[in-house]
Amino acid sequence: MQLPAFCWPDTSFLDKMASGKFGAIRMVEEYGKELMMLGGTLAGFIAALLTVMEKLLDIQQRVSSKKEKKQTSQPERPIAVPAPSVDFFSSKPLRGSSYLLLYETGVIVAAGILLNYVGLTLSLHLESILFLDMTGTALVAILLGPWWGAIVALLSNSVVNWLLFPEATADVIIFPWSLVNMTGAVFWGMLARQPSFLKYVSTGKSSGLAHTWFLLSFGLAGAVVMSIPGTLVQSALHERAILALNPEVAESLSLRIAHWEAVVQSYLEATLGLSWSESISWYIVNWFQNCVRYIPDKTMSAAIALVILKYGYPLFERELVHGGPEGERPTDERILPLVLGLIYAPSYATLISQDNYAGYLYWPLWSLPWLFILYGYFRIRYWGPTDDALREARVQRAERYARALKPIGKEPSYEFCRRLTFATLMASLIFALCLPILLMDFYRVTFKFFCVVYGFLLVVHLIRVAIAQNISVARAEG
Repeated sequence: MQLPAFCWPDTSFLDKMASGKFGAIRMVEEYGKELMMLGGTLAGFIAALLTVMEKLLDIQQRVSSKKEKKQTSQPERPIAVPAPSVDFFSSKPLRGSSYLLLYETGVIVAAGILLNYVGLTLSLHLESILFLDMTGTALVAILLGPWWGAIVALLSNSVVNWLLFPEATADVIIFPWSLVNMTGAVFWGMLARQPSFLKYVSTGKSSGLAHTWFLLSFGLAGAVVMSIPGTLVQSALHERAILALNPEVAESLSLRIAHWEAVVQSYLEATLGLSWSESISWYIVNWFQNCVRYIPDKTMSAAIALVILKYGYPLFERELVHGGPEGERPTDERILPLVLGLIYAPSYATLISQDNYAGYLYWPLWSLPWLFILYGYFRIRYWGPTDDALREARVQRAERYARALKPIGKEPSYEFCRRLTFATLMASLIFALCLPILLMDFYRVTFKFFCVVYGFLLVVHLIRVAIAQNISVARAEG
């Protein structure tokens, strides 16, 4: 059945592909990816150099402090106190914003992006019916709220997955679906701030009914909501919802779906006309299929995210979900909508300017996030907390983190891991400096080299933070 022109992209798209316009667009996109990889390579070099310099300065400070302690022959000369090194387990944290950006928000955002990428990679290689590419988005949305969840969803889709996706059509496969992920982040983030969710996670022994409520609200309801933009994106990309089933079952189901679509169209045709009835019937049927596809994926993503939160990061749960000693969850800052808009701007320009996204027909779809961004900014600006209240809350939360984690920093295993990480960074920097001599396309290889090395170190760091938080909570309860 042919849908009307306002639903499908113009059929001249195929002719433009044949004439080479699509190839020109592809060259521009590949050039942009190459440029970002080059920037990532330079950033990797700089990050490694700065890390090594920081460690060397820390060693120099320690040596200087030991020498000053030995100079006891001159009691009248005051002993200089060495400057404290910046450390995750420091009892004297930096200013609240800087400390939380590095050791709270940075840890959660990194964990979210990593989980999203791992989920996408596993689903592609294992050919599973589950995507699990929104597990990290769910984790960040539950802990930090809808704004940070949407930022992580956009970074995962439009930056990380686009750069590291192995297929040549990564932009078509990944770019448009950031709308679905951002919708899921907003939905989960708002739902996690409801009193019913706080009551659910606060109960040590929740009943089966409470767990059923969580799976239905975060999984089933989330699938219903996220399938709406998913269906619109499929329409823009000229795709249909397909259920991966047994061939015989799929054939039988496709006939049944065609029958349902004809029935819906017959009911709507008398009141809306032929064109509108065809379009709406197509959307309803494909939306229903997307709901069926999304239910297991979104349910498992939300469940895995909550398990990681409960088992891995109890301090984050105590401070960000339960609100700390005061019982007040951290509120959003008005800079977050601006950050989301800044990250979405390049994706938006790509979506509305290229024919393969049908931007000339579906520009209202790609523009919807801007309405949410503008609404959120003005709402937080005029009805949100004051800057002084936010600053005081950040300082207090940073002090509680540092006070809880200070004893863990004295463990010998922590010092061992820190030195091993430093040695690994030194080795990676030496290897990366040798790559331009050995390889021609060195910056692409170097970029992936840093991704692998820093990826493993990031996993180790996230595990170390999780273990430290669990030990701290266990000792406090004991």
